[in-house]
Amino acid sequence: MSDNFLERELNRYKENLQILLANEGRFVLIKGDENFEYFDTYDDALKAGYEKYGINPFLVHKISRVESIVNFTRSLRIPSCQV
Repeated sequence: MSDNFLERELNRYKENLQILLANEGRFVLIKGDENFEYFDTYDDALKAGYEKYGINPFLVHKISRVESIVNFTRSLRIPSCQV
């Protein structure tokens, strides 16, 4: 298993970029080998991802010819086990 848990999704994005560019400027939701889903906003794509996959990993990516590097992380507030 890869250390990068979104490697499969990122590879699918790169491999299918020419097809995805038909929706340039929109956001794509990618999970494993499932069909791509397209959204007009990041928030809509993220909401759909959480509704469909819960806290399991999925990728939301803006479709663009030029890759812009933006990192997002979520902070899960999980109670500490320490006493």
